[in-house]
Amino acid sequence: MRIGNLQKAIDIFTESINKNENITESYFARGLCYNLLKDYDNSIKDFINSENLGNKDDKLYTLRGFAYSQKGKNDLALNDLDKAILLNENFNKNYFNRGMLKVRLNKNNDALDDLNYYLSKVDDPNAYFERGKIYLSISKKNEACKDFEKSISLGNNDEKLMSTQKNNCN
Repeated sequence: MRIGNLQKAIDIFTESINKNENITESYFARGLCYNLLKDYDNSIKDFINSENLGNKDDKLYTLRGFAYSQKGKNDLALNDLDKAILLNENFNKNYFNRGMLKVRLNKNNDALDDLNYYLSKVDDPNAYFERGKIYLSISKKNEACKDFEKSISLGNNDEKLMSTQKNNCN
């Protein structure tokens, strides 16, 4: 969606909110637009308003968690991802997102739990690379090299992966 279209959508949702500020969907939709424009402060505000009006949807917590993480508010992001997973444990990508957030918070063992679960559901080359980096950081070189190889076999040809694999495996 083009930036102009997103701004137009924001204007429409703002008009809706001005007419009736108790419509949770208007705040949610405008928050989504702000998220797409990388205006995370306004996105968070709208998601909070939507939640306060009764929206308890996993998508709200996923998107607000993303916005919080982009603002460096990792504890709040983690809290929202926990809520999102409780509401919809079948949206597997949140396990990856939460795992990566836990890496930022230096909770590598918890991150491994999330990535292991995610990889039991999805063959994601990026997740194998990320899990491999965690294994490498905790001195599990054999597991790391297996994950790097798996990531490559799934089509990941990222320069950092190739360099990490070359420097640590073989």
